[in-house]
Amino acid sequence: MPNVARKIYLIHGWGANRHIFDDFAPRLPAAWNVVTPDLPGHGGAPFDSAFDIAAAADGLAAQFDTPADLLGWSLGGLVALHIAAHYPEKVRSLCLTAGFAKLVASEDYPEGLAAPALGRMIDPFQQDYAKYMKLFLQLQLLNTPNAAEITAKVLPDLVSHGAPAALQAALDAAEQADTRSLLPKIHTPTLLVYGGKDSITPPRMGEYLARHLPNSRLHLIEKAAHTPFLSHADEFAEVYRGVVEAV
Repeated sequence: MPNVARKIYLIHGWGANRHIFDDFAPRLPAAWNVVTPDLPGHGGAPFDSAFDIAAAADGLAAQFDTPADLLGWSLGGLVALHIAAHYPEKVRSLCLTAGFAKLVASEDYPEGLAAPALGRMIDPFQQDYAKYMKLFLQLQLLNTPNAAEITAKVLPDLVSHGAPAALQAALDAAEQADTRSLLPKIHTPTLLVYGGKDSITPPRMGEYLARHLPNSRLHLIEKAAHTPFLSHADEFAEVYRGVVEAV
């Protein structure tokens, strides 16, 4: 299918908003129609005190006027998984980066985290979102030669709305989520991109997804952390383009 027919949705993660993709989106083919929505309570999106991942997925899927290619980062990956499972006719391809089927470890899911660290970011984000988001980006870009350039491009608009209203509610939703039962239902061609240095969503979470998503493949970027689409944007864009254009 020609590039002009592509409609790509880039779905951001917890604590961020659509501007996290401001450096990555221009690296995708110019003919693609790239949409970067804000999840509820993030960026400019309204928030009614509750964050429901399934409801966010339903709301986003309702906007699709043509089958779409979905790329979900971290929390955004949970939203993308729900769309792919419940609206398979609306999804052409799926990409999860730094995503997870379940964040918290359990007896039958050792791939999860015993003590997720994201909760420690809530108070700093609420106190000085611009300062601590900059520190977060700097940590993710430690191995990136043009880190300062990327941060300067992404940060101003990323922090322009202040800390997301849904910080606590969205984190609670992420920690309670368990999408493992959905995975066998998803036959959409799926790319899984993970950073070898990611301690927030370690590569073992991607390996779990690769074992349980029937039509998936895992791409590991050894020196990347939690934002491989920023730290290794060209490699990510090239691999992603190949998957989208193969469908």
